[in-house]
Amino acid sequence: MAISAAGVGSGLDVGSIVSQLMAVERQPLTRLQDQQKSYQSKLSAFGQLQSAMSKLQDAAATLAKSSTFSATTANAGDTKAFTVTSTASAQTGSYNLEVTQLARAQRTATSATVAPDLAGGGSLTITLGSGTPKTVNLEDGATLQDLRDAINAADAGVSAQIVNNGTVNQLVISSKETGAANAFKLEGTGGLSAFSFDPAAPAGDMVSVQQARDAKLSIDGLAITRSSNTVSDAIDGVTLTLVKPTDGETAVTVARDDDTAKKAIDDFAKAYNDLNSLIRSQTSYDAATKKAGTLNGDASVRSIQGQLRSVFTNPMAGLSGATMLSQVGISFKTDGSMSVDSKKLAEALADPSKKIGELFAGNGTVDGVAKTLETRIKDMLGTDGLLSARTEGINRTIKSFDSRIDTLEVRLEKVQARYSAQFTALDATMSSLNTTSAYLTQQLSRL
Repeated sequence: MAISAAGVGSGLDVGSIVSQLMAVERQPLTRLQDQQKSYQSKLSAFGQLQSAMSKLQDAAATLAKSSTFSATTANAGDTKAFTVTSTASAQTGSYNLEVTQLARAQRTATSATVAPDLAGGGSLTITLGSGTPKTVNLEDGATLQDLRDAINAADAGVSAQIVNNGTVNQLVISSKETGAANAFKLEGTGGLSAFSFDPAAPAGDMVSVQQARDAKLSIDGLAITRSSNTVSDAIDGVTLTLVKPTDGETAVTVARDDDTAKKAIDDFAKAYNDLNSLIRSQTSYDAATKKAGTLNGDASVRSIQGQLRSVFTNPMAGLSGATMLSQVGISFKTDGSMSVDSKKLAEALADPSKKIGELFAGNGTVDGVAKTLETRIKDMLGTDGLLSARTEGINRTIKSFDSRIDTLEVRLEKVQARYSAQFTALDATMSSLNTTSAYLTQQLSRL
């Protein structure tokens, strides 16, 4: 079998010639690949734009809630005796509170000196308040642990545990809830008769560790009784958590919480500025370097900018307070970024006539700035929205490039094979001619 080495006999660099010819042939493929990369860059840029718009939508959704502008904060005069929280429904003001008694759960235990005897087995009926009695039954030979487990499995509104006091094991039974209405009665039979206990007339081997009782307090002189130490229905929108009795009356104050609204507006401004910065970067053009941003000249981006700006530039008709962001300390710089004047904003929040909550959230009839913006972005990000249509179009274009590139690569493989065959044949022919020439020259030299 002959061994072929292109160019050995002829001096023709077949590999280099074919490579140079293919470099020319591949130029259309390179252009297609470059165009595809540009569309992939656009798709990535639109992904970043979509993410920034989504963050702005979330920030607008917070401002679109009226509760953002009606938040309150509550303070306790004696934080060691109670804590207090408030919601947007709480009325601002001050209250005089006195706690005289905490709510407690009933707790009953066996003797602290004599171990309980369960010999013979029996039954124990547990009645919690006015509820339905629950009965547990134990057979002869059952242990104190068996009784504890049976009580805990009975779903009777009480829990049981065993405590070793250093002398004997005591069975401690407790109500799961505080309050006088959650007191329980025990009625034992047989070997469990010693576990009987009536909180109304304590007697026998079981002892009262703690009586069930309600919390007692007064608010502005009005006596209040609750079964729990968490009182959330005495003052509208205010929850009191009682820790211990107070030393006389102490104050509970509820005030407007402007910090919640300020933070929401600052977050909104940041989200908008991040989006504005991204758009400026993606649509920029540097005249010196003649380099354009990925989305420079894109009609969809211009439409997005126009729709967003129209929300801020047009007054919100139908509102009785402020109708423009500039009236509450929010303005725009020459680069399109949003600026918040903290002092002017604080004054607007403190001025009821500005109705700043309505400016952002609306009044039930007219949507405010934030609500309008949230809806507009939602439409643009939706499945039938502007951004979805644009990205779907780009994806289709990228896929069409895939098909064209595959077809061209197949054609180029055939072209390269043809060039290789042609120049290999040329090389062989030239090699043969060189050999013949050398032979003739040798023969002529002998004449």
